[in-house]
Amino acid sequence: MALRGKVAIITGSSSGIGAGIAIAFSKEGAKLSLTGRNQKNLEEVVKNCKKAGCQDVLTNVGDITQDAVRRTLVESTKKKFGKIDILVNNAGVSLGMFPLQSTTKELYDKTMAVNLEAPLFLTQLAAPHLIETKGNVINISTAGTGTITPGGGIYVMSKVALDTFTRYLAQELASKGVRVNAINPGFVPTPIIQSMTADKEQAAQLGKIMIKATPLGRACPPEEMGHIVAFLASEKAGFVTGECFRADGGFTMTTPALG
Repeated sequence: MALRGKVAIITGSSSGIGAGIAIAFSKEGAKLSLTGRNQKNLEEVVKNCKKAGCQDVLTNVGDITQDAVRRTLVESTKKKFGKIDILVNNAGVSLGMFPLQSTTKELYDKTMAVNLEAPLFLTQLAAPHLIETKGNVINISTAGTGTITPGGGIYVMSKVALDTFTRYLAQELASKGVRVNAINPGFVPTPIIQSMTADKEQAAQLGKIMIKATPLGRACPPEEMGHIVAFLASEKAGFVTGECFRADGGFTMTTPALG
C-alpha cells in the first residue's frame, strides 16, 4: 500500500479519471479529500472508495474555478486530517472541437479557468501544507499536447500551459522537498469525450478512431490510469520531478496528427 497514511486532495473526482484515481488511491491506503460539481456522482464515488478500502473520505461539492471553493477545500482538508501530502489537479473541461476561427472569448475563458487557472491557484493555496509534509503535486494533462488534433486548439493550449506550469513549479519547489509532475493520458473513456462532440454517436466514433490510433489497441480504464498516478505520487517515484509522464498506449509515439 504505497500511499498508506497519505492525505490526498483530488479535484474533479465525481467522474472519469478523477473517480478512477480516487479508487486507486483507496486501494493504496490513502485518506481522501474529494471535490466535484455533481453531488450524486460524488457520493457514488465515495461508496466505491469505501469498498476499495478507504473509510476516511472528505467531500466538498463546488466549482473549482471559484476562489472560495478552493479555500474551503484546502482548509477543510487540513482541519480534518491535519496535513496534506498529495494534490491531484484533475478537474478539466473540453467545451467542444472548434476551429480557432470559430472560438469565442467565452469558450476560451471557461476552458482556461478550469484547466489552468484553477490548478495554479489551488496549488498556491496548498503549497505551504505540501512543503510541511514534503509532498507532491500531480497535474492531469493530455497526450494531445504531443499531437495536432483538428478543432482541439483551445483545450490543448490550456494543457500545454499546464505542462509548462508543472515544470516551472517543480523547479521552484524542489528546494523545499516538494515534487511536481504531470500525467499525459491517452484515450480514457470519460464524460469529457462526450462533451467534445455533438452527440453520442459521434463520441463513439471518436473513441474508435482514438483506439485505432493507439498502438496498444485499447482504451485505458480510469482506475488503471489511477494506479499510474498513484505510482507517481508515491515514494517509489521519489526521484521524479518536473516530468510530463505520457501514459497513452503509444499514441503520440506513432501518431503525429489525428484527423
